Amino acid sequence: MRRLGRSMTLPALVLSVAVAACSGDGRVDGPVLVSPRPGLFGGSGMDGIVTGTVIFDQERGCVLLQQPDDERILYPIVWPAGAAWQADPLGVVLNDGRLIQPGMSVRGSGGYVASAQVVEAAGGEVAEAASRCAGATGEIAMFNADSEVTRD
Repeated sequence: MRRLGRSMTLPALVLSVAVAACSGDGRVDGPVLVSPRPGLFGGSGMDGIVTGTVIFDQERGCVLLQQPDDERILYPIVWPAGAAWQADPLGVVLNDGRLIQPGMSVRGSGGYVASAQVVEAAGGEVAEAASRCAGATGEIAMFNADSEVTRD
C-alpha cells in the first residue's frame, strides 16, 4: 500500500470530487460498494478515520458500519478499491485477500460523507446503492480508495 505524505485540503477534495464525477469509476459487487481505483484523485484522500463494527442487513442487502459509541447509528460502507463480495463464508474480501466478516471491527483512513458526495466521488451506481442503505443521518462511511483496512 502506498502511504500519503500530505493531507488533502478542502479545495483539493472539491477538485478531486469534480474529477471523479466525470469518470464514476466505483462499482457495486453484491452488497459491497467499492471506491474508484487508487490514483484517480492524484493519490490523495480524506484525512479522517473510518471505524466500527461490520453488520450485514440481509433484508435490505446492505453492508453497514455500526458505530462503537452508539449502536443505533449505521452507515453504508464504500470499501477501498479492489474489495469484493464473498457469499460463502459471508464477507468482504479486501484486495490483499483478507476476509472481513460481519461482527468484525474495522478501521482505516477515509471519512463520513453525504450521499451527494458519493455520487461525485464514486459514481451513480455506488451512490444509489449507498442511498438505499443510508440511515437517519444520510451519511456514508467511505474508506479512501487506497486505505489499508485493519481489523481491530
